[in-house]
Amino acid sequence: MTLSRAGRSACLGSNESDLLLALIAGVTDKEQLISRVWGDRGLVISDSSYYKTLHMLRAHFADVGLPRDSLKTLPRRGVVLLCEIRLVSAEVAEPESETALSVPDEQASITITQSSRRYWRYLLPAIVVPAIVLPLFYAYLIIRKPADLEEWKLIWQEGEAKLYVEESEKMSKEQIVKALSEFEPPIELSDTNYYVRKPLSQLLIKCVKPESKGEAICVNYQLVGKK
Repeated sequence: MTLSRAGRSACLGSNESDLLLALIAGVTDKEQLISRVWGDRGLVISDSSYYKTLHMLRAHFADVGLPRDSLKTLPRRGVVLLCEIRLVSAEVAEPESETALSVPDEQASITITQSSRRYWRYLLPAIVVPAIVLPLFYAYLIIRKPADLEEWKLIWQEGEAKLYVEESEKMSKEQIVKALSEFEPPIELSDTNYYVRKPLSQLLIKCVKPESKGEAICVNYQLVGKK
């Protein structure tokens, strides 16, 4: 929020803004002000935070040419606002500021520009819509379009040992063995092997009698990397 008067302006922090809005609403009791500014956000603060925020707000008043005692402390009670306040949107801030110049000093007028509301009006849909649409889109892909493996191609054979990869795979047999060298003991490409490489994982499926419907024995070797 921006506090402006007679061509001078000061940018308020969130605590000062909330405190001033509470004072505009007629709240004067110290405990109620603390509740409005911090309690509604679930925060528990000491009196020093309250007095620090009040001091900063008085400093902002001085920045726009208002007496610091426009915020008058009520002993053992709270604080009261002793000047006129007008809340305007960013679109009409300039006309309101011009009007403020004609108001007598004892009823000084302050224009508070609430441009942040307009900012959130556009930002909120940009956050909420993708948060709703993306999970639905991914669910659609999983349910309606399951990811199938590509066709296999044979890239190496020696006796009964074979190595198959997907059609788009460019790695050689030597490169695959090197990529899987983290396993102990090292993997030996005997029997029939199927290799699949994805962005964050590698999978080798080693099978004995893979063509058999009831006797095939397969072992999976998988490496998962970090993004």
